[in-house]
Amino acid sequence: MTDGSRNADATIRFAPAIALTKREAFEACEVCAEVERTLLRVGRAAEAARVAALFELFENRLLMS
Repeated sequence: MTDGSRNADATIRFAPAIALTKREAFEACEVCAEVERTLLRVGRAAEAARVAALFELFENRLLMS
C-alpha cells in the first residue's frame, strides 16, 4: 500500500446508530436545507433532489429521548 489506498478486501463496519445532541441534529438539518436551496439556485435540480432525499431520511429517523 505505498500509494495510500486501502486494501480492496478491508472490512468496514458501521455502528447501527449514532447519537446526536439536539443542536447537532438541528445543524445537520439546517445544512441539508441550505445546500438544497443553493443547488436549486444554481440550476442543479438533480443534486438538490438528492440532498432533499437525504434531509427527509435524516428527519424521519430523528428520535426524541
